[in-house]
Amino acid sequence: MNNIHILEKRRKNLVNKKKILEDLIKRKVILISDHDKPFKLSSGVTSHHYYNSKNCILDPQGLDLISELLLKEVRKFNVNSVGGLETGSIPMVSAICLKSSLTESNPLSAFFVRKEPKKHGPQSDGPWAYFEGNPISPIVIVDDVITTGNSVIDKTVDRIKKLGNMEVVGIVCIIDREQGAERLFKKHNLEFYSLFKHSNFKEYIAKKIMEKKKIYEQNQTKKVEPQSIPL
Repeated sequence: MNNIHILEKRRKNLVNKKKILEDLIKRKVILISDHDKPFKLSSGVTSHHYYNSKNCILDPQGLDLISELLLKEVRKFNVNSVGGLETGSIPMVSAICLKSSLTESNPLSAFFVRKEPKKHGPQSDGPWAYFEGNPISPIVIVDDVITTGNSVIDKTVDRIKKLGNMEVVGIVCIIDREQGAERLFKKHNLEFYSLFKHSNFKEYIAKKIMEKKKIYEQNQTKKVEPQSIPL
């Protein structure tokens, strides 16, 4: 088997794994609210759908697929470490780091950024108080679901820069909600890649929301139907 056939086989294998992950996301990650009880998002707005990525990240099959597919993208950047903001990135960067050590000759280092600085132990003062693990430049940031990208810049990239002599070259995630992150990262000269975009699931989500709406309308109709009075 020549190199072209080997590469094509690998490509088809990755395409198949991505399809499996897509189906897993539909079954476990995308949550649809009742029609009259939409979810409240962290931004304060309400929505009839919600991406609960932890349902996939903390699933053995899901984490295995995510780490393999993201590792492939991370390696395009030629970096030494991967990291991200707690808590969603912790299992992902750990799995990517482990998978790189099992399959490659130059394993990646992993770290995560705290939301609040630690107040005890070594390096509990200064910029390192936000870090656990071993960030080694150059770095790729890993996240689960990215919306506007502001939190990635403010809570992760900017804190890494304060360490000095650290370069963040790219950002990868599972799902891009397509609400401005790509434009923001480009402004900061950061390459950005997502395994999926919200548009990949838009039709599926609309269908599920409509199903919930029909159930709600049927229940409302039953409530207003006149009850027969026995003679």
